[in-house]
Amino acid sequence: MKKEEIPATSISVNATINNQFDYNEAFFINSGILSSNEQQKLRNARVTIVGVGGAGGVMAIALARSGITNFNLIDFDVFSLSNLNRQSGCYMDTLGKYKSEVIKGEILRINPEANITAYTRKVTFEELVELIDSSDVFVSEADDLAYSSYSMILAQQRKKFAITFMPSGLTGYILAIPPNMSYIVDPTHLFGGPKGLSYENLKDFLDDKHCRGGRRWHISQGKMRIEWFRKWCTGERTLTQLCPGVWTGGSLACIEIIKYLTGKWKGIKAPKMWQIELAENRIKVIKFRRRTWLFNKSIHWAFNIEFLGIGKLVRRYTAWALEKDLAKMEEQERKGEEAKIPFMWRHVI
Repeated sequence: MKKEEIPATSISVNATINNQFDYNEAFFINSGILSSNEQQKLRNARVTIVGVGGAGGVMAIALARSGITNFNLIDFDVFSLSNLNRQSGCYMDTLGKYKSEVIKGEILRINPEANITAYTRKVTFEELVELIDSSDVFVSEADDLAYSSYSMILAQQRKKFAITFMPSGLTGYILAIPPNMSYIVDPTHLFGGPKGLSYENLKDFLDDKHCRGGRRWHISQGKMRIEWFRKWCTGERTLTQLCPGVWTGGSLACIEIIKYLTGKWKGIKAPKMWQIELAENRIKVIKFRRRTWLFNKSIHWAFNIEFLGIGKLVRRYTAWALEKDLAKMEEQERKGEEAKIPFMWRHVI
């Protein structure tokens, strides 16, 4: 149907909906917590979100329902059947549609006055800098972890509030970085990886099967099944996630955004993070575990020792030790038992 042929009844219905909307009434219940000035700060703020499928989509909707009106939504992907288990905009009738366009439509159903720009392609870092500059808050939720991490650094360089939620199964971390930090926080370095890498080198590092094999908290805290973890390490599977875990972490991240924009309450800031461990009944504010950070730093250093081929030997031994542990735990899972976390994982790594 051509644009000029939209039935008059459709125009009438849309006009009626728009006439019924009143911002102050729609978000009146917020005034039991926020002052009118604080609510106005939310209304005036602009939020840029990279990746609006999983956590990013949850956050966009929650922020819109909190009264935020202005958004840049960036996602080049379309909804697929495998997104139904966790992504807020994914329904049978939105399969094949661009995620950013669907979430834009959902926000407009909440607030017809919302000002939203949706991008259905992967924007360059140069373009992203311009969008960050126009925003008060930057949310990084891209599936491409290297892109997400690198863009968090860009937001800090532009003196913007940057936040990301990194979910994995039943665990996840919410990292918030306010613009008044005295140093640039490199998310990869924060978890024990190398810092200062270009996007290309960072992507190679994060996608490397040895690097992925070191992220054993996906099993110990995220409760990822061993078979799935093996295939994730080799790039055959994506990270596993459950809807309640994604939505819980996304909601916590939204609280931090509201804290920052209103200036109300003390927010967390790096290097401290929210960590959710839903299988262990824990949600807490922590620093990333020091012993794990030191182990990661040490092993990455050892991997790169060229003298006498030591680095290659360390890689081989590490891969062998991991395979030995995984094989034992996978056998336990086959028997219907809970996989027992090895001593080294619990007390050293």
